[in-house]
Amino acid sequence: MVTREDVVAEIQKVPQQYLDEIYRIIKNYENNREQPDPGESVMAKLRRIRISASPDFSTTANLYDLENQDAG
Repeated sequence: MVTREDVVAEIQKVPQQYLDEIYRIIKNYENNREQPDPGESVMAKLRRIRISASPDFSTTANLYDLENQDAG
């Protein structure tokens, strides 16, 4: 397991010219990291999923050309 001291030791080896980039990477990670809600269950997260498809998709899926479709 990597410790904070290991990370600091590696950062101290980075040349001065790259410190701005390392700092931006750390801040970006810190800002974009998803904070899990400890009280939210897996089922609650699954209930938030929304699927966009035609109303009869489940009964007529074989009629659609799904080979060249992506999930987006």
